[in-house]
Amino acid sequence: MTLRVDFDTDRWVYVPEAFPWNGYPDEDEWAGTVAHLAAQAFEYTDDEQAALRRMLDALLAYPRMLEGMHRFALLGTPDKGLEMVQVVDAPTSPETTEERMLGLPDPDATREPQVTDVVGGLGSGRRAVRYTRADALEGEIVVSVNWAWRAGGRDVVVMYGTSNLVQLDALLPVLDEFAASIRLAD
Repeated sequence: MTLRVDFDTDRWVYVPEAFPWNGYPDEDEWAGTVAHLAAQAFEYTDDEQAALRRMLDALLAYPRMLEGMHRFALLGTPDKGLEMVQVVDAPTSPETTEERMLGLPDPDATREPQVTDVVGGLGSGRRAVRYTRADALEGEIVVSVNWAWRAGGRDVVVMYGTSNLVQLDALLPVLDEFAASIRLAD
């Protein structure tokens, strides 16, 4: 990875792409350890710990759609669940517009996207919050948030999505902080 992410290690964990990784011989030991430590730190019940473990296992099994995609999981959310962001780091491509990096235009949008300027370790970028109707989820509204930067010959996009619109308000400042912490590695 050509990026450095200065994330809060008490709440965020990097989701490895392959094992062995960082002293963990396999997915089972990594997921078990993360679920156990999160249960202690955030006072999860046995059922909540088991649910977190299932989510971690599913996250590890979920295929990465792009090369250069890295995943980070946020623990200790208000609902004691797990939230995930994906960070794509790729060489700047003239075929990829900044609007496309933000997921725009979105033909399934239910309202105009909210696009704002952001500043972080990669300099000036933009964030787009998009609301869409998900036919696969019985028409439920889904919010997708992309943060995008072009810096040092790299296109960096942070992606997050949820159908929990209420929780998004509480999580957005934490997600903004995570995205702003990304910088180019030395």
